[in-house]
Amino acid sequence: MQILVTGGAGYIGAHVCVELLKNDYAVVIADNLCNSSSETIGKIRQLTGKDVIFREIDVTDTSAVESVFLSAEIAGVIHLAGLKAVGESVEKPLEYYYNNTVSTMVLAAACLKHGVKKFVYSSSATVYGNNKVPFVETMELLPAANPYGETKAISERILTDVARATPGFSVSLLRYFNPVGAHESGLIGEAPRGVPN
Repeated sequence: MQILVTGGAGYIGAHVCVELLKNDYAVVIADNLCNSSSETIGKIRQLTGKDVIFREIDVTDTSAVESVFLSAEIAGVIHLAGLKAVGESVEKPLEYYYNNTVSTMVLAAACLKHGVKKFVYSSSATVYGNNKVPFVETMELLPAANPYGETKAISERILTDVARATPGFSVSLLRYFNPVGAHESGLIGEAPRGVPN
């Protein structure tokens, strides 16, 4: 079973890929390396002793995403790619809205076209807005305090609507706070090329 991991060379993505490979899934990584490094791919291979398919593409590019789906037998998508710096999102809102929401639409459309029914989306706790903590999943989502958070909320709505309209299409939304730490080996961890979170 091949799982497409977008942003698989990034901090969270690398850890996800390691766990997938350790559990005998085949992994296809799509990453444009705007905030990561291709060196991470070698580290994933080193940690697992297994190979991955790596495609250096931007997942807002419909034709590039289509080429991935045509060249592999994708059974599910874990969408971790996205711009992630809150402060930068305030300075460059259009860049964030375009990258984070268009990538979600392109990937969802590819899934529908190719019959892929499982989609995991890397959202954020920022979608809860100024709710009282601790946050619980049943809370009403309030407006996010920044464009980054809004891109996550919009992408969640897109995927939820697609799931409602498409029998059998399953979406999981991961709403976490800032993850910290590195792999126990020390080989992979937060090492951004661009703006850190």
